[in-house]
Amino acid sequence: MARLFYELYRQSGLAFSYRRYVALLALAPPVAAAAAGAAGPLLLGPAGAALGAIAGLLAFAGLLLYPVHLVAARRSHFESYFVYTLGVLLPLLAAGVPLGRALVKLAEVEEDRYIARELVLVAREIVVMGASPEEALRNSAERVPSAAYRETVEVLVKSARITQRADLVLLARLDWLLRMKQVRAQSLARSLTLLFEVFVVLVVLLPVAVFILALALSPLGVLEVGGVAVDPLTLVLLVGLVYTPVLGLAFYVLFDSAARI
Repeated sequence: MARLFYELYRQSGLAFSYRRYVALLALAPPVAAAAAGAAGPLLLGPAGAALGAIAGLLAFAGLLLYPVHLVAARRSHFESYFVYTLGVLLPLLAAGVPLGRALVKLAEVEEDRYIARELVLVAREIVVMGASPEEALRNSAERVPSAAYRETVEVLVKSARITQRADLVLLARLDWLLRMKQVRAQSLARSLTLLFEVFVVLVVLLPVAVFILALALSPLGVLEVGGVAVDPLTLVLLVGLVYTPVLGLAFYVLFDSAARI
């Protein structure tokens, strides 16, 4: 269990040491519980006694879930954007720049903050700690929760040991990654097309049909829906103020989460 917890910490890329994180995890929940437990009765009366326990649990859950969020964010950014980082590294290697110097330069110009921070750690191992570029890349691959990144690093390290033209091997890897992005983009386009059609039917056409039906049946009086009496005006308000916003927000989340290649 401790090993899995340490692996979660390492792949999350937290900016402080594991010992400090464990100390914070042990101290923050009791402090939050004590503070909320002292303030709860003053603010809420007898019902505020449970506020301390709730605050402690929330602090503990937050400290546990934050690394999980960072792992997911790092994986997403490396899977989506590292291919563009390779597009910057490749010309440097093709121009004859040594791998270590190319990685240091790459850390200076990288724009994605998750990838940039990892490259800064790689550059620090090379420049400050005296590690070889291959060793620094292997250590980085163990910290990053991305299969594409680990495979690319493995290819780059092996090619750097075997040949002086690691750029040619990296070019083949980059071509394969771009082809995979193209395949995912085509699949995403088909999925978004279907999802948009469902969105139009459920969020646009269905409310309009309900409005027309409610207006057409309004002279007949109250409607019976599942044994519950609903007048047409209430039905229109429910659809317009509850159904459409909620479903629209749900589709927005789906579109936003799907639009990554």
